[in-house]
Amino acid sequence: MADSDSFIGKPSSDGDATSALQVDSWISRSIRARPGVCSHDHSFYRSFVMTIEPLGPESPGEVLATRAGGKATQLATLGRLGCSVPNWFCIPVEGFDAALAEAQLGKNLETIPTGVFSLPVPSKILELIPAALAQYELSEDFVAVRSSGLDEDGLEHSFAGQFESYLYRRGPEAIAEAIGRCWASAFSERNVAYRNAIGKTDSVPRMGVIIQRMIASESAGVAFSRNPLAPGDRKALIVESVWGQGEGIVSGKLDSDHFVVDRSTGEYEANLATKKTAIVQNPEGGIHEVTLDDVQARDASLTSDQVREIADLVLSLESELGLPQDLEWAIADGRLFALQTRPITTLPPDAVFEEDVAGSQAVIWDNSNIVESYSGVTTPLTFSHVNHAYREVYFQTCGLLGVPQSVIEAHEGMFSNMLGLIRGRIYYNLLNWYRLLSLFPLFGKSGSFMETMMGVKQSLEEDLQPIFDAVVDEAPQYGRFKSVGLMMRLVVHMLGGARANERFLARVDRVCRPVEEADLTKLNLPDQIALYERLLDEVLKHWKAPIVNDTRCMIAFGMLKSLTEKWIAGDGDQDAASLQNDLLCGSGDLKSTEPMRLLLEIASEIDGDDEIRRLLLDQTSEEFWEALQDGFAPHLKARFESYISEYGYRCVDELKLETLDYHDRPHMVVASVQGYVRHGVPPAEEIEERKREIRGGAEGVIRERLTGIRRAYYFSVLRWTRRAVSDRELLRFERTRTFGVVRRIFRGMGQNLEALGVLEAEGDVFYLTIDEIMAFNDGRATTLELSKLVTARRVEYEEYTNSVAPPNRFLTRGAVGAVLRHPSLLQSLDLLKDLGSDDPNVLHGTSCCPGVVEGPVRVAHSFEDTEGLDGEILVTERTDPGWVPVFPACSGLIIERGSLLSHSAVVARELGIPTVVGIEGNPLDKLEDGQIVHLDAGKGEVRIL
Repeated sequence: MADSDSFIGKPSSDGDATSALQVDSWISRSIRARPGVCSHDHSFYRSFVMTIEPLGPESPGEVLATRAGGKATQLATLGRLGCSVPNWFCIPVEGFDAALAEAQLGKNLETIPTGVFSLPVPSKILELIPAALAQYELSEDFVAVRSSGLDEDGLEHSFAGQFESYLYRRGPEAIAEAIGRCWASAFSERNVAYRNAIGKTDSVPRMGVIIQRMIASESAGVAFSRNPLAPGDRKALIVESVWGQGEGIVSGKLDSDHFVVDRSTGEYEANLATKKTAIVQNPEGGIHEVTLDDVQARDASLTSDQVREIADLVLSLESELGLPQDLEWAIADGRLFALQTRPITTLPPDAVFEEDVAGSQAVIWDNSNIVESYSGVTTPLTFSHVNHAYREVYFQTCGLLGVPQSVIEAHEGMFSNMLGLIRGRIYYNLLNWYRLLSLFPLFGKSGSFMETMMGVKQSLEEDLQPIFDAVVDEAPQYGRFKSVGLMMRLVVHMLGGARANERFLARVDRVCRPVEEADLTKLNLPDQIALYERLLDEVLKHWKAPIVNDTRCMIAFGMLKSLTEKWIAGDGDQDAASLQNDLLCGSGDLKSTEPMRLLLEIASEIDGDDEIRRLLLDQTSEEFWEALQDGFAPHLKARFESYISEYGYRCVDELKLETLDYHDRPHMVVASVQGYVRHGVPPAEEIEERKREIRGGAEGVIRERLTGIRRAYYFSVLRWTRRAVSDRELLRFERTRTFGVVRRIFRGMGQNLEALGVLEAEGDVFYLTIDEIMAFNDGRATTLELSKLVTARRVEYEEYTNSVAPPNRFLTRGAVGAVLRHPSLLQSLDLLKDLGSDDPNVLHGTSCCPGVVEGPVRVAHSFEDTEGLDGEILVTERTDPGWVPVFPACSGLIIERGSLLSHSAVVARELGIPTVVGIEGNPLDKLEDGQIVHLDAGKGEVRIL
């Protein structure tokens, strides 16, 4: 038996190492998988090697599938379908098993840290190679030695590129060495990672090895019977080609010619690359790269007839095999050879696109503005609560504004589907928002107003207009008197807004305060559910004041914008066009800025006390909080506790129930103050002065351009808008408070469900829906294994978190879930992908607060990335009120999402910070920490320097 040192060595330069323990585990499982065979009893393998015979094109398909692997099976299929396939045979998987056993890797590998470089080829297999070469007429030929894993080229997973192949080998000795290396590639680092990613951590990676005649190709490449990069494209197939061997395409090393072929007509568009090099046979063995002359580099590597011949072949393979195909091909002496085919595993089934299966109803999804409140992946519990809240609120809105009950009932389904959960992320169902607006007589005007409020600033694509026209056509028709009556009803509600606001604030306090003061852990599960239902009945079902004020804010802001554009910006003056934002700067008494003001006061107090300042900066936020609890600076402890009592719910992601707020993590308040003190407490006078300058300058422009009645009317609308925005922020804080109370109730439910043995941890409750919790309590649960349900959802939501986010706006047709199961299809449906500046160094967005600033950026993918912010321009996807404490520490704001009335816009105007929201062109991808930009917020422009 060969000593292990004779076949273990350093990994090749392009190879991968893997953990010895992982390989040992796989090998042990492989041996144990055979009944009656001990892991140290190799007699079975020695006797079995005696019976190994090569497999080939003539072997039965079921034998190839179970003993030769996916690639060999597909080669045989190609031959049976009449394709030209270079001669080949296969060493079956039993040879691989025997090599593992003879190497005794289960005993020795854990002492080899560099991993497996090659495996020994058992003597009996060495003996059969010359005979097999002669049998398949390959004795004098150069051959390719190609892996063929049992899992490879399957329907679910391709394993493309996970194993090694070796080209231009000749003679038994060179072929045997390549076979050993192919076997060893089953344990490469990339193969381990791939198997982990697709959930095959417990399976054994067994493989056959193909020996196949090399084709000295003039050109080679791949063909896809469907476009793998555009899963929704049902018309095109793709052909890619290079001069010489196709290895350059497969490895991604060479640029290739790209042909998009119409599947029906055979007509194609060619995108030719400048192919400076080609991969060809190396006279000394193997392959090497050679330089091409300028003429060949620019010429197409395929003729028109060859493009169509390849297209016909891959289409016929799709037809015969019943699935879209990924074909590797080569052309030598004018003859087309098929080298490999595999199903394209990333495409959705055809049924997704078939109207009689999936349906055809169009839905437009958009996360403008709502991403500010619910960024990233949101748990099922939060979505179920939010979805119910939206239904209830807009049901009330219609009743409040006098929409007939019959019309409301006819749109019941709409109210339950104002939102969607798109791979864990909350989106607006945009068509249902327009359906909602169409129920009101002001639809023609308020549609654009709500788009401003929601941040839907892009105009509709021309081919989507009929979808929206259909919504308008469905709208109820009101007579003149009915329309006037509904509008008067709205006016009456808005005139009584101040009193309604006071009553709403008192109601929220009356309901929430006892819950905040109670120990919810002492309530049983039914009582906690009853408490939640009471909160819905006494607060959510009395949401009149926020509804009226949101409507008032939407109309007022829209009117101000309209008047500014009509009376002041008619000459196309961009600065004047954003005046409505400047005029709202420093409106005062915004609830959103109150937490920041209090934290600045605390920071200023600490900054004036050397002892407290030193301790604050020398300790972590957790350590300083503990010191306060142990009696240090009791007056300061009282101030922090007062802040948490009043604003403890106001934190990052404050509307997500799964979020830990300041009641759960009080030291985070200390962390905010530490940032102010460490980098200098921003002088409140400077902030106020900046606000006054911006607002005063804007008001001066109005006085210059308007006189008489117009000026008086404009300023009355301005005052109305300022009051509406201020009231909106006040009432939204009460929304934050109710969500904080709901969070506490559900955490209490989680504790009880954990105590009952239903859940493994308190936090698991957030992976259930509200109805699932109530059904468990009521005796109507469809499953009692809630813990297993949570486990499955955690896995699914972890995948959502780690995958690319869906587009910001996209269109689905038919059953939405059928589309969401295929992320690549979802990305291809992006309605905003063609937007953006022609200049890659210029980004455009919506001006929210003017000002010009030039300096380095701080890119924050999460709130934690803002630590140490010291005068940089903050770049982030979105903000919510929990971000406000860091605003004074930045010189400007570049926010990818959001609208003119989003929290970030409102607060930035209040603080006078130059701000642009709704940035097109993926600023988080284009900008890096420290990069210098020129931000002209008045123009909504970011220029990368």
